[in-house]
Amino acid sequence: MNKKRVAIIGAGIIGVTTAYELALKGFEVTVYDKNQTCSEESSFANGGVISPGYITPWASPSIFKRLLKEQFAKHASILMNTPSLETMRWLSQSIKASKSERYWRHRQALQKLALMTQSRIRELIQSLGIEVEQTQGFNIIYRSERHFELAKSSLPYLTDQGVPFQILDKLALQQKEPAIESETAFVGAIHLPEDQVINCRQFALALRDEAEKLGVNFEFKSTVEPLSADNPRKLVVNAKPMFFDHVVVCSGMGSLKLLSALHLPIPMTPVYGYSMTAIIKEPLDAPKCGIMDEKYKVTIARQGNRIRVGGVMEFGGDPKVHNPKAVKTLYKVLEDWFPKATDMGQHVQIWKGARPMLPKGSPIVSATPHPGLWLNLGHGSSGWATSCGSAHVLANMMNQDISSTDWLELSLA
Repeated sequence: MNKKRVAIIGAGIIGVTTAYELALKGFEVTVYDKNQTCSEESSFANGGVISPGYITPWASPSIFKRLLKEQFAKHASILMNTPSLETMRWLSQSIKASKSERYWRHRQALQKLALMTQSRIRELIQSLGIEVEQTQGFNIIYRSERHFELAKSSLPYLTDQGVPFQILDKLALQQKEPAIESETAFVGAIHLPEDQVINCRQFALALRDEAEKLGVNFEFKSTVEPLSADNPRKLVVNAKPMFFDHVVVCSGMGSLKLLSALHLPIPMTPVYGYSMTAIIKEPLDAPKCGIMDEKYKVTIARQGNRIRVGGVMEFGGDPKVHNPKAVKTLYKVLEDWFPKATDMGQHVQIWKGARPMLPKGSPIVSATPHPGLWLNLGHGSSGWATSCGSAHVLANMMNQDISSTDWLELSLA
């Protein structure tokens, strides 16, 4: 019996994990990407956080109030350049999706994917002997008493999901994180002992090697033309036509151009995130666990001998231009919590990447009305945290082990 031939368009963390899971199912997989290797765009220098205990759709019930407030903040976690009509329409859809019932439904979907991802990554690291930079544990720090109390009121939900946690007062957090700056005001923290920070790009490169051992063929520097509505399983790659039994599109924002002739309902927009990476000057002055500053939604974590600070959401603007206000927010949060960890005057890498976001909060991991065409996209800022889970779900759908109706939150509709 001939293997089903699958083309995957996109070799970010979503494409690589999908290729690996499909190869395990016995599919003959070829991955196409325009870059020189995998994880060169949204997966390149993200914060690396895998936190089922914290993952949530960005469009929470309080998002409208937060959007307004952030526009006047000195150090903002959301930046809004002059919005286009399309951006305003997307924000309107997102606010509708933030209504309590929809928010919790999509939060549960994200959490299930994140728990699957967390479990699968641990399994792969152990079984395949993958070496990757990682730290164990995640601390969410609260500067506001009101926000801390709100967070504690939702902890029974984590208990229901099987996510362990500890409530920390100031002294308990300082015992877990001896290097934390004691003069920075905060009221407490929530410690998530099972959550992790893992270098996303290192993992993607290692898993690509393992996928190749299973027979996956990676074709880099490959330009794929927009798919034809008549036969989307026919790819034209570098001007050469090829035919497949299945095509999986997981090319981030590039997916919209690939799918433009098919008129699928994918209201996806790029929301830019930032990270700052620097060499650790003194290991004893750096964090032991991953840190989230809840007010600014900025993470701080070790990645090997470096420290990485990640966060900020920027709507609009030039993808190649760093917004000074975003960079200042990252610097501020690092200075507030670990001012001695690194010499910010040397060897600092500032990165900006597009997060392909959908208003509904959860990604699309689904079949389409076109037989043989599948989507795995729109993960937004949760791409790394939901990567292996999304790949596992899609592979099971394609292998007919489960139905798309088992994951309605991830459907195209």
